[in-house]
Amino acid sequence: MIAILQWGTLVTCTVVLLLRVPDAIRGRNRAVFWILALATLCSLLSVTGPYEAIDGALGGWNLTHLLLRFLVFAAVLLVGLRVATGLEDERGYRFIAGPAGRWALALSAVVVAGTFFLMDTRGSSSGLLGIADKGGPNAALAPFYAAAGRTYPAFVSLALLPALLATARSQLPRLVRAGALLTCLGALATAFTVPASFAPEDWFLAQQTVNYLAVVGYVLGLGLFWASGLVAKKSGNTRATFRKNET
Repeated sequence: MIAILQWGTLVTCTVVLLLRVPDAIRGRNRAVFWILALATLCSLLSVTGPYEAIDGALGGWNLTHLLLRFLVFAAVLLVGLRVATGLEDERGYRFIAGPAGRWALALSAVVVAGTFFLMDTRGSSSGLLGIADKGGPNAALAPFYAAAGRTYPAFVSLALLPALLATARSQLPRLVRAGALLTCLGALATAFTVPASFAPEDWFLAQQTVNYLAVVGYVLGLGLFWASGLVAKKSGNTRATFRKNET
């Protein structure tokens, strides 16, 4: 089941990314293209086979997972700024780009790196699933490492949530509302990943489902926002897209 979640998420990200290639080549909204490229790379690094191959080349210390965390931070930052700009959400943009957002990013990065280097990370393990099994400090630190890596994405998601909910409940065209709803679901799932980091082992499948739902929600939401821009162009209806869709 976990393999299905991993590969399903990777395929979803790849398909949406490929659909965006023609517009990116034309110079249209390249920010979303790079967001999708980062999301696809993160999904690839979450799949067991590619993860173990790449981490093995790096020495088998799970440095790939630490890199994945920082790539997720970069992707989430770009998503937050892009969505806040598109929805004209000044409050959300200030939270993400302002002092609060910078502190949230810096503290999350420091705690993630600190807990990682306090653990015994020898032996490539996709998702660090085998690290906690070593017992001792690893068993205690692994949940905090996971939670730290999910705190900044949760911060950005909660900052965007009011504007996403307002857009989903608005009178804007269906594609825009559907995009906001899917992104909203991704944001809610992202927020739930923090407490899910401390879930008991019996909840492992549910925990992983929430993690991958967060990625898929954001990616499909961005895809529908992009589709709304195409509809707006063809119909000449500027209300058929969220703002600044072509920037």
